[in-house]
Amino acid sequence: MDMFDRQREEQMSKGAPLAARMRPATLDAFVGQEHLVGEGHVIRNAIESGQIPSVILWGPPGSGKTTLAFVIANTTDSHFSSVSAVSAGVADLRRIIQEARERLSLHQQKTILFIDEIHRFNKAQQDAVLPFVEDGTVTLIGATTENPSFEVNAPLLSRCRVLVLNPLTDDEIRIIILKALGDSDRGLGQLDVEVDDEAMAHLIMMSSHDARIALNTVELAVLTAPPDRSGKRHVTLPIVEDAAQKRMLRYDKAGEEHFDLISALHKSMRGSDPDAALYWLGRMLEAGEDPLYVARRLVRFASEDVGMADPQALVVAMAAQQAVHFIGLPEGNLALAEAAVYLATSPKSNSLYRAYSEVQAEVKEGSNDPVPLHLRNAVTPLMRQVGYGKGYKYAHDYEGHFVGQQNLPDSLQGKKFYQPGDQGYEKQVVARLNTWRPGKKQRVRKASNKVNSSRVEFRCGEITLEGEWHLPQGDGPFPVVVVCHPHSLYGGNMHNNVVVAICEVLGRQGIAALRFNFRGVEGSGGQFGGGVAERDDVKAALDFVASAENINPEKVGLAGYSFGGSVALPVALEDERVRYLTLVSPALTESGWQQLEKYSQPKLVIVGGSDSVIRLEQFQQLAKAARNSEEYQTVIGADHFWWGFEAELTQKVADFFAAVCR
Repeated sequence: MDMFDRQREEQMSKGAPLAARMRPATLDAFVGQEHLVGEGHVIRNAIESGQIPSVILWGPPGSGKTTLAFVIANTTDSHFSSVSAVSAGVADLRRIIQEARERLSLHQQKTILFIDEIHRFNKAQQDAVLPFVEDGTVTLIGATTENPSFEVNAPLLSRCRVLVLNPLTDDEIRIIILKALGDSDRGLGQLDVEVDDEAMAHLIMMSSHDARIALNTVELAVLTAPPDRSGKRHVTLPIVEDAAQKRMLRYDKAGEEHFDLISALHKSMRGSDPDAALYWLGRMLEAGEDPLYVARRLVRFASEDVGMADPQALVVAMAAQQAVHFIGLPEGNLALAEAAVYLATSPKSNSLYRAYSEVQAEVKEGSNDPVPLHLRNAVTPLMRQVGYGKGYKYAHDYEGHFVGQQNLPDSLQGKKFYQPGDQGYEKQVVARLNTWRPGKKQRVRKASNKVNSSRVEFRCGEITLEGEWHLPQGDGPFPVVVVCHPHSLYGGNMHNNVVVAICEVLGRQGIAALRFNFRGVEGSGGQFGGGVAERDDVKAALDFVASAENINPEKVGLAGYSFGGSVALPVALEDERVRYLTLVSPALTESGWQQLEKYSQPKLVIVGGSDSVIRLEQFQQLAKAARNSEEYQTVIGADHFWWGFEAELTQKVADFFAAVCR
């Protein structure tokens, strides 16, 4: 028995909810969505012609997606199979598809497959349907409340037509309610009911354009309204308000009040209680709560209650959201649990939330002064003539990448929206802002070298890699360093804070630098190579710098950060062009650390004293046994991500390369 068989039984059952009993079986009884079901429009034409295309019905809850599928099921000559993505799996899909094949082969009867809440299917489940939609074994009708562009795989989406259902209007909700009140067979017409205008208006308002909510609320209101002596039930505003509250409790998942549970989860994480956070998370997920809804709340919490105290919290929350989206449930539960525990045990700060709230108030109520001329972009000669961009100081040309200049409008000079706290990473932010903000001593000495930066592309076998080429101005030939970024599957790319900072400080020291994206990252071709194929990417980058003009081929260095270090090391060991090596927080295996000991050329290995990612004990063993203690350095307080310690790190890297390249 599929979901539509059950719905037909519900329609026949007097005990079924009013919304199920009143579900229309024909287009003429359908209310709303005239742009789809009206005369001459797509759904009506498809049903009347018997040519049902594969479609995705996208619309808010209660707008008629499942009802449209129900109408099609009642009017088509095709066999109609339906599943709910909440409870069905790949095995169910395979069974339906096998039956569809046999039906088409033996009886020449087509099959329409309806998947309710198709956005709940993960990629593998959606992929299981794709080839059979493509070859015509089944016609797919999917229903979703989520944007199909994000929730339905592109190949499957390209083979379906997306039909957008609009929220029902107030008048349409009123028509649906009045139909139910007047229908003696399926609705409440056997009762003598009078609904006050005020009560009707509230019913329509609280339904939020959802026909299901409206019908189930009006049913509860009518049944709880006491009949008078003549048997008439008078539905008033207080009765509707009471019914609306009872309906929320009655239809909430597992009998729990939805917003109370999410509030308990949020406040438990804010209170740094991982046990309570896990408990309330489990209550929600086991009750059937949408995991993507929970994930969105975790992302919000990461910014609102952790914020700059631990910027990595947002990365963890986003990774959990992506994991749930990728693998679905029940496997995705652990990703949400990991994120909830991480957030609960992170240092807390609401300074970012307070700062942006203050900005919002200023923007709404303030004078909104024009942008200062020196901050404007002069894209035409006339703009330059009237002063656009005049007097602007490029921060990267100054020591420490900082120069004191006006960035707020005149009326807001000296205004401090962001006031960091004293927890976690914000302690480092406070130290920097105390140096940078007006009234403090500012370093404004110009750097010794200007650098030209440009986007470049170079080949690695059959694929093209993209990079950023940093070349000092002036007479060469210049030493050069190729810089490798962190793990591409965890957000690593050539724009990483450490990678960019290293390249820029090298340029100011008169050393050229190339940062580039490994294969499969952003604009670089190919796919992730597990750290092996990426070695070819590094060699291709070395080929590029070796052929560049104004470069000294005898002074070539290689630098790698985290995963980039594990790729750079084997290349440095076998490629004679590499004369110098720097590894920053290298994510090496045990054998990798042993290989590092064999590298005899000048090297610098630098780690953060609070790094919890790499094997610090092996680093310390090598440092202790090293003949040259300067080759192994530790920055106290820095973790694997180096937030707040970029200047100290990059200065050590620049000093190393400047010394060995003399």
